[in-house]
Amino acid sequence: MKFKTKGIDISSMAFKNVVLLHTNDLDKLGIKAHDRVLLEYNNRKIAAIVDVTRSFIEPGTIGLYKNVRDTLQVPDSTEIDVSLTEDPPSIRSIQNKMREKQPYTKKEIEAIIRDIYNRDLSAIEIAVFLLTQEYIPMTIEEIEYLTLTMAEIGERIEWGEEIVYAKHSIGGVPGNKVSLLIVPIIAATGLLIPKISTRAITSPSGTADTMEVLAPVEFKADEIKEMALKTRGVICWGGKLDLSPADSIISAVESMLELDPESQIIASILSKELAVGVNRMVLDLPQGYHTKVETLEDARKFSHKFIQIADRVGIELECGITYGSQPVGYNIGPALEAREALETLMGHGPNSLIEKSIKLAGILLELSGVERGRGSDLAEEVLRSGKALQKLREIIAIQGGNPNITPEEIIVGEFTYDYESPMEGYVKGISNSLIKRIARSAGAPTYKGAGIKLYVKEGHKVSKGSVLMKIYAESEENLSNAIKILETEQPIYIESMLLDRIGKS
Repeated sequence: MKFKTKGIDISSMAFKNVVLLHTNDLDKLGIKAHDRVLLEYNNRKIAAIVDVTRSFIEPGTIGLYKNVRDTLQVPDSTEIDVSLTEDPPSIRSIQNKMREKQPYTKKEIEAIIRDIYNRDLSAIEIAVFLLTQEYIPMTIEEIEYLTLTMAEIGERIEWGEEIVYAKHSIGGVPGNKVSLLIVPIIAATGLLIPKISTRAITSPSGTADTMEVLAPVEFKADEIKEMALKTRGVICWGGKLDLSPADSIISAVESMLELDPESQIIASILSKELAVGVNRMVLDLPQGYHTKVETLEDARKFSHKFIQIADRVGIELECGITYGSQPVGYNIGPALEAREALETLMGHGPNSLIEKSIKLAGILLELSGVERGRGSDLAEEVLRSGKALQKLREIIAIQGGNPNITPEEIIVGEFTYDYESPMEGYVKGISNSLIKRIARSAGAPTYKGAGIKLYVKEGHKVSKGSVLMKIYAESEENLSNAIKILETEQPIYIESMLLDRIGKS
C-alpha cells in the first residue's frame, strides 16, 4: 500500500525504527498499534514499529521518525510502499521462555542481542526479556552466552601482551567516588588500568560525571589506548564508544522499569570489561539496606556466581563485599565528590573513603602478584606518599584538564539549604535512596555543582538544631524541589537514648 511521507523530528530512545500512522489506516493494512511494517523506497527496506495518532497526521500519510527517515533517505511528500511484516524470530524465543521456562540456546541469545543492537526489538519486548531474567533466573551457561554475545557485538580494544586491570562496582551507594583513588593508586605502581566508566542513570553522580569536573572524559578508543599506555591509567566515559553497545539500549529500558536482573548485571559488567580487554578485575559489591544485595549471604552467593562467569569468559576476578548501608564519604554530587576525592589524595579525606579505596586497590595488587595480605599495605603506602595524587594529576593533564587544580577551585552550587536535626540524639541510619533522590532533585548530575554534603554518619551524637546535611543547587527552583522532599521524608534517622517513658497508670 502506498503512503505519503512526513518527517517527524523525534528519535526513539530504545527503538530507532518507529513510524506514525493515522488510526483510520490500521484496518486497511490489517495491523494494530505496535505491529511491525515493512517500508520500501528506492531498493531500500526497513522494518519499523507502528505508533498511532488520530490528529497529528492525515490518513494516507506515514510519519517517519528521524532514524527511519535518515535510513531510507526519503524526502517529505514522497510515496513509499508499506506492508505488514513478521516479527523477528527472537520474539518467539522470549515468548517460549515465558511459557516453557526452558533455558535459551546460544543461538537464541545471539539472535536476541543482535536484534536489540539493531533496534529490531521494541522497548516493551526488551522489557519482557528482562522480566524473564528476573522471574526465571538464567543458568550459568545462559549468562555466559549473554556476556560473550554482548562483548562480541561492537568495538574491542586490544593491548597486545599487556595485562589489563579493572575495578568495577555494581552500584547502589551514593558518593562512591573510589575509582578516582583506585585508578591512580594502581597506575602509580606501573600496572595498566584503563577505567571506562558510565554516567549516572539513577544515582547523583557516576564516575564519568565526577571525573568530568576535573577533565574531559569523551574520547575515541584509539585515543584512550594512546593515553593509557603513556600514563598507565585513564578515567573516561564509554558512552560514545561502541563497547558492548547493546548494553546501553538494555540499560535504558532497565532504568524505565527500575529493574536490574542479576544475570543482566553480570553480563553488563563483564561484557564491557571484555570489550576493553580486561584480564584481572576487582568487583565492588556494596551490601546493606537499600542496596542491590541487602544481606551478606546474598552478597556471597552473588560473588561466587560472578566469579564463576568471569572465569568462563577469561577474566580473573575477585569480589570485595563492602559496607553499603550509608553513603561513601560525606559528599554526593559530581563537583562535591571531585573535591572530596582530590582532598583524600592530598592526605585529608574521610576514613571510610580511604579504607574502601585501599582495600579494593589492595585486592587488585594481589591479583598482580603482590603477597596475599600485603596489597592494602602497598596501596596505602602509594596513597600516603603522594604518588597517587601525582598520578591523578598526570591523568587529568593527558585528558586535557588542569593538573594543578585545587579542591577550592572546584565550583559548587551557590544556592544552599541546611537540614537541621529535629531533636537531640544519635544518628541511627541514613537512607541511601532518599539521599540519591534529594541530590537528583537538586539537579545532580546534570548540574555538576548540585548535591549534598553530609555532616554526620551512623552513630554520631547530634543536638537539636545542629546541621545534618547541606543541599547545594545551581538554581532556586532545583533547591526548592529538593527541599520539598524533606517536608514529608526523613533521610537521616535520629533516635533519642530514651526511647520511651512509662509510669504508673
